[in-house]
Amino acid sequence: MKHSLLNFVFLILAFSMTSSAEILFQEDFSGSLSDNWILFGDPSPILCDTFGLPPPSFDCNGDAMYNSGIVSIESWNLSGGLVLECDMFVTSNERGAWISGLIGLDYSTEDQGDEGTMPADINLSYCYCGEADWAQPHLQGTLYTSFNLPDGSNDNTSQCHINEYLDSWHQFRIVIEHDRRLSYYIDSTLVHQTELTLPPDIGALSVVLGVRSNEWGRVFHDNVVLRAL
Repeated sequence: MKHSLLNFVFLILAFSMTSSAEILFQEDFSGSLSDNWILFGDPSPILCDTFGLPPPSFDCNGDAMYNSGIVSIESWNLSGGLVLECDMFVTSNERGAWISGLIGLDYSTEDQGDEGTMPADINLSYCYCGEADWAQPHLQGTLYTSFNLPDGSNDNTSQCHINEYLDSWHQFRIVIEHDRRLSYYIDSTLVHQTELTLPPDIGALSVVLGVRSNEWGRVFHDNVVLRAL
């Protein structure tokens, strides 16, 4: 009985150590943004002390004209696969537009903050497009997956009238699989998987969060976790 109990304890300890070793980066936004992130965009990103899962949370604060967000100071090797997870809250506004949240992984940071440019080479984004979006009004909840490579090849998708993720917290996840394909999830539901793969010369990736949160509607990010697959 004693040996069985000791074996059980060792198994629990081994599991805990393995789980901890898998976590590469965590962020709950309880500290200063400048501790772990490079800020981009105008207006500048902010923290929200009164809302989160739990508070505080990150508010990218991008306006109707420009993207805003943050890029991790550190980058991580993707050998063996990576998993990026983040809780996100996107507000709806039937008369509004330019309300969007994004999580992403970036191997090139040259385009951060440029007008109309998504700031991550690999991203999963969710936005609300209402009456004010003159180009594409009333698409409502719109879900995008993006995967863009330096040679111009890409695997990008969009789905409109996806409203079940509005006005509540949901976990968004990007997985770089062992075979270097990408899988995109919301609340453990697979929304897209690519046939395109990351080339072997792309070795390190930064984490990116953004894009637009303003008077039309706010977007919040919380509980970022990056772990090995």
